[in-house]
Amino acid sequence: MMRITFLCNEYPLRPHAGIGMAVQTIARELSQRGHEVTVVGLGNAVEQANDGAIQVITLQRCKLPYLGNLLSRIRLRRWLSARVRAGRIDIIEVPDSEGLLPFGISGCPVVVRLHLTFTAVKRVTGKDAGRGITFFERRTLSKNSNWIAVSNYVMDLTRATFGVSAKREAIIYNAVGLVPSILPKLPNLPGSYVLYAGKVCKRKGADLLAEAVRDIMIQRPDLHLVYVGGIFKEEGRLISEAISDILGPRVNDRVHFLGRLDREKVLSCMRHAKVFAFPSHIEACPLVVLEAMTCGVPVVFTKHPPGPELIVDGMTGMLADPSCPKEFAEKISRILDDPALANRLCQNAQAVIAEQFSLEKCTDATEQFYEDCLKGYQVASPNLRAVKFRTR
Repeated sequence: MMRITFLCNEYPLRPHAGIGMAVQTIARELSQRGHEVTVVGLGNAVEQANDGAIQVITLQRCKLPYLGNLLSRIRLRRWLSARVRAGRIDIIEVPDSEGLLPFGISGCPVVVRLHLTFTAVKRVTGKDAGRGITFFERRTLSKNSNWIAVSNYVMDLTRATFGVSAKREAIIYNAVGLVPSILPKLPNLPGSYVLYAGKVCKRKGADLLAEAVRDIMIQRPDLHLVYVGGIFKEEGRLISEAISDILGPRVNDRVHFLGRLDREKVLSCMRHAKVFAFPSHIEACPLVVLEAMTCGVPVVFTKHPPGPELIVDGMTGMLADPSCPKEFAEKISRILDDPALANRLCQNAQAVIAEQFSLEKCTDATEQFYEDCLKGYQVASPNLRAVKFRTR
């Protein structure tokens, strides 16, 4: 049994993003296997809650201007150090994004899971991440040299962005949790639709998808376009307005913005979609793509990395250039026009998910990596107490 502490500012039961869902998925499974799991993050107020057997703790951010981010991280480090000294933490996992642990921790190993840093995103998109966040992210990576990357792409991108490398590393893809056999019904869903799920913004390709499907929707009067996720402002106005302009009056009444939905409702949308399309410009290992594959909907994803790591084009899904609406349109049309192809893609995708992206496989690999880190740490610090691992 290990005492594992995850650092995460997005952990459910609060509004969250992909990292929060990824942490919750692996944390719940580790807890089910008998490990003592705690999740701690920074928020607007001190809070404590429970997610099953998992203790969820929020420490209050320091709201001082300029120094607030630094003082918040110092507060988090002190809290963790006290728990380590008390023997309540064996290992800590922190995401690379935000750089929550830029000063390291003595007394136990720290694992950084590479999801995608703000600095790397800005580097790829040609924008400035800001010196503060880059400092925190770089220091978190350089001070904590055990890395799990959720794809080969994000491992390579992290090295290239920061010019640092890990001493111990592994590629462990995001895990797909079990899909409930009974999902809620959403009565307002159309009968035939292309689905997008995620932050509705340009970086995720929400506007490009509208360009891609506009002519398809004109040719198919029964086809709708459904967006699930928070709607972002782009250049001073909501992107939903830009999408409506792109689609035009002939098909505008067939676009639907459902906003943020809980996981089971998103899965229900996936299960009934004709195609799941996600023309995102930069991703690490998006859970929405893996979950769509699990739900049995044919997927069209980016041909840029990490797309080819997750999908074999024409076998387990389709890959297209996220800067080319015509290419996405061609792949979506092929699936809509060929039910046999759609069925084959779904069956192959579900087989690959079970073999390569299952929760059991991901958790096994994570446990093994933790154990290797702990053994290495104990060799380096022989006076530390030994941790007894539960055997299965």
